[in-house]
Amino acid sequence: MERASDDESEPDGDETVSGPSAELLSPIPRRRAAAQQELTVALLNLDTFGERLTFLFDHASTYYLLRGEPVVDPDAIDRLTAEGDPTFLSFTARPPLVAQWVRDRTGLPLAEQALRNFKTGIRQNSRPGITDALAEFWRIHHKLLNPTVPASDFAPPEDEIARKTHALVTELGLVGFNARDITSSIDDAPEVDRQQLLQVVEQIARTRRAARDNPAS
Repeated sequence: MERASDDESEPDGDETVSGPSAELLSPIPRRRAAAQQELTVALLNLDTFGERLTFLFDHASTYYLLRGEPVVDPDAIDRLTAEGDPTFLSFTARPPLVAQWVRDRTGLPLAEQALRNFKTGIRQNSRPGITDALAEFWRIHHKLLNPTVPASDFAPPEDEIARKTHALVTELGLVGFNARDITSSIDDAPEVDRQQLLQVVEQIARTRRAARDNPAS
C-alpha cells in the first residue's frame, strides 16, 4: 500500500459553510473493541481538551481510500494492505480536512485556525455541536473530549453479558454507547432479556462479517 502525500488529502482551504449533512460519514476507520479501549484509556490519561485533540491528530488520524472511496472496515483494510492494491492509499487527516468535515457535517462555522488554537490551548472550549462532531469524526464517545467526565464512565463492564454486548456494539461502530451506558441500560433487565439482546447483537455482527468476507454473496 502506498502512502499518498498529505497535501493530497487536504481540501482547498476555503471555509464555506453549507447546510448540515446527516449522511456524511467519517473517513476514519472503525476500531476493534481492544483498539477502541486502548484509545479510550490513552485519552483519559490526558488532562485537557487540547491534549486529547492533539493526541487524536497525532495518533488516530490515518484513513484509507480505495480508488478514491473511504475504507473504514478494519478487516478490509488488513486484506487490502496484504494484497498491495496500488489504488489503496493511506492519508493523514490534518486540521484543514477535519475543519471542512465538521462544517459539512454540522453546518456550523469552524476555521482551521480554531482547531489549531484548540490543540495548543489558546482556546479552551468549543460549542457542543462542534465538539460532538469532532468526536464523531474520530469515532469516539463524545464525552471523551470533556476532561471533567470521570474515567469510571468508561471502565469495562464487570458483568460478562454487558462486557460482550459492549464489545460487539463497538465492533459495529456504535461508539455513542460507552461501557457505563450499556451496563446501566441492561443491568436491571431479566437475564433472559439480556441474553436475547446479546444474541441479536451477535447475529448482526456475524451477518456483517459474512458479508465482508464474501462480498459477492
